[in-house]
Amino acid sequence: MTTTIVHPSIENLQQFSDSFDIEKLLQSKGILPWLLANRWKHDDESSLIANIIDESTNLDEVWDSKEFDFKALPDEDKEKLNQIFEHLYL
Repeated sequence: MTTTIVHPSIENLQQFSDSFDIEKLLQSKGILPWLLANRWKHDDESSLIANIIDESTNLDEVWDSKEFDFKALPDEDKEKLNQIFEHLYL
């Protein structure tokens, strides 16, 4: 299985345009635009995931979070997160 990660852009976020201000979201330095562009749902869970990642100081802190069980995510979602981390942090 190959997972392709897309960069947040107006085109990649267009399907969510009624939920939030895309222009403002794209100016965000956080991970939420990346999650949404890569087909995470815009809901409380994705917002929680984004907050945990944005507030963590390293990736181990993310995976060991007590607020959300990242290890319980489906393998496909874990792979997407790893690839997003590569784009953002490496």
